Amino acid sequence: MRNAEATPTSRLAAVLFDREEAVDDVMRAFIEGLRARGAKVAGLVQEPGAEERDLRVRDLSTGECLPIMQDLGAEATGCAVDPAAIAVAARMLDRARGEKPDLLVVNRFGRLESEGAGMIAEIGAAVAEGEAVLIAVPLRYADAWNAFADGLDAQIRPEISELDRWWRAAGRQSASA
Repeated sequence: MRNAEATPTSRLAAVLFDREEAVDDVMRAFIEGLRARGAKVAGLVQEPGAEERDLRVRDLSTGECLPIMQDLGAEATGCAVDPAAIAVAARMLDRARGEKPDLLVVNRFGRLESEGAGMIAEIGAAVAEGEAVLIAVPLRYADAWNAFADGLDAQIRPEISELDRWWRAAGRQSASA
C-alpha cells in the first residue's frame, strides 16, 4: 500500500481496510470533522441496517437511506449486494457530484466495481474532473482498485490522522490549481 505521503497532491484517496477494521466509523468521524470546519461534503456513507447482514448507504446531503443488500436465503454464501440498489446509489452519487462539494465520498469500491460495474462510471467521472474523492476499498479488492486508479491515488489506512494529512495535502493542491 502506498502512503498518502507517496502522492501528496492526489485528489483521490483510497482508504484500504481489512474486514475487521471499522472504516465506516472512521470515515463518518472524518466527515463530521470536515463539516465542523466548514467543508461541503457530499456523497454516500455505508451504515449497518436493522439486521446483521443488512447494509445501507446514506446520502450525506439528503439523509436518505437506501438498503443495498438482497435476501439470497439462509444458506447463501455469495455476495448479497443488490445490483439494482447499487444502480440507484450510483444515481445518488451522480446527484451529489452535481452539488460541487469540496469532498465527494464513495462508500465502497467493491465487487461490482472490481468487475467494471456498480458505481465505476461515477467514480471515474469524478476523478477525471479533478474532484476530491474519498473512497473505502476493502483489501480483497485492492488489486482491482490499483488497476482502476493506476497510481493516481493516495492510499491510506482508516485512521483520522492519515485522512487529515491527505485532506490538507489535497486542499493545497486544489488551491494551486
